Amino acid sequence: MLGRFINFLLVIPHTKYLNTVGSYGDITAIFSFMAFFNIILTYGMDTAYFNFVRNGHEPRKIYAISQKSIMITTLVFSGTVLLFVDQSAALLGFTGHADYVYSCLIFLAFDTLSVMPYAKLRFEEKPLRFAGIKLANILVNVALNLLFLQNTPDFLAGYSQVTLILIANAVASISSFLLLSPMAFDIRFSLDKKLLGDMLHYAWPLIFVGLAGMVNETLSRNLLHRLLPGTEGSYQNGIFGAFYKLTMVMTMFVQAFRFAAMPFFFKQKESEENRGVYANVMYWFISVCSLIFLASMSFIDELAHLFIKNPDYFKDPRGLFVVPILLLANLALGIYYNLSIWYQLTNKTRAGAVIAVGGAVATIVLNIALIPEYGFVASAWITLAVYGSMCIAGYLLGQHYYRVPYNVVNYLLLIAASIVLWLIEDKWLGNVVNRTLAFTVKAAFPLLFLLIIWMLQPKRKIA
Repeated sequence: MLGRFINFLLVIPHTKYLNTVGSYGDITAIFSFMAFFNIILTYGMDTAYFNFVRNGHEPRKIYAISQKSIMITTLVFSGTVLLFVDQSAALLGFTGHADYVYSCLIFLAFDTLSVMPYAKLRFEEKPLRFAGIKLANILVNVALNLLFLQNTPDFLAGYSQVTLILIANAVASISSFLLLSPMAFDIRFSLDKKLLGDMLHYAWPLIFVGLAGMVNETLSRNLLHRLLPGTEGSYQNGIFGAFYKLTMVMTMFVQAFRFAAMPFFFKQKESEENRGVYANVMYWFISVCSLIFLASMSFIDELAHLFIKNPDYFKDPRGLFVVPILLLANLALGIYYNLSIWYQLTNKTRAGAVIAVGGAVATIVLNIALIPEYGFVASAWITLAVYGSMCIAGYLLGQHYYRVPYNVVNYLLLIAASIVLWLIEDKWLGNVVNRTLAFTVKAAFPLLFLLIIWMLQPKRKIA
């Protein structure tokens, strides 16, 4: 969480030192595109690793097979990109920028080769080492971003600001891989082709789940760049990307939860009360996310001006308008992550792929249809609608194949209460001039919501 927060703070120097809003939009578009390749190059092997170890296979052997497989495919991918650099730049959406391709390839390759070592640390429950290496990566990235944007070294003076940011990411990825290298190359077991085939059979639907997830989460940033005319695409991408960052507290919590929950859910499968545990986890997850929503929206004006330093970003009022929509969208995504455990525990990954692909198709079609007219506002509403629909589908299918006693009414009450409290506060404070009184009210509403959480919490069994 701390590492992701530090990384989130990059929005400050990026919005302050980048010469134009469009440059920030270009960075947003590039990283959204790279997210797709992260999924393709790992092809669900980390999840397969957790699953096969849980089913009794030798952990070191499964790890070695996974890492060797990823090494081979990453080398093939890297070689292919180097042979077709110009075409890769065009595919990226930035024809003629081979420098973008080289920088992206470096951090993409080393990030991919680090996936299994990170998964191994998670499985072995070594959170301090995991967090330490992640934090080192982020600190290097942040430090180089600040250095390159404020005082660009002479030997990098010929590169654009966008390229400098990509180089910083590349160096950070190499740094973390070096720290993980003893584990990355601890692959002495032979490559068992039969076992690898079984792992790939389990994992291949997860590629579609992951790709569909990235489509839902990031494709809009790429389509804004491509579908809007001239520099308008980069400009709207910059606005959308900057204000999307204001949802980062929610995003960080959801992602941190996902990292921690996957091994936990797998280990709980054999417990007699595992389904009750899953339901309780869902309650407390929604409680925290709803509290984050209310607290974020209570202080959204202060947060926006604290982190976005360039006044040009506030000239478009739609930036602040989409923040609550995106916060709720990320909450829905987190709920879906909770619900999706059923198809991983029952090995019905194809069903998960169907849900995710359905959401992706809807995202693509709706964004292509609505972005030209409504811009990034359409993308925000589409993200919320798709994640909400995926939650419904995931819940209905999950209750059929792997019934969990979710208290849906209480979950919905929590979410509704956070929204209603925000709307009441927002309408009332519009007429309050006294800053002290306004701040007091803003602080009081989250405290009131804590009382609601306490009142709705699951009843504890008395021994």
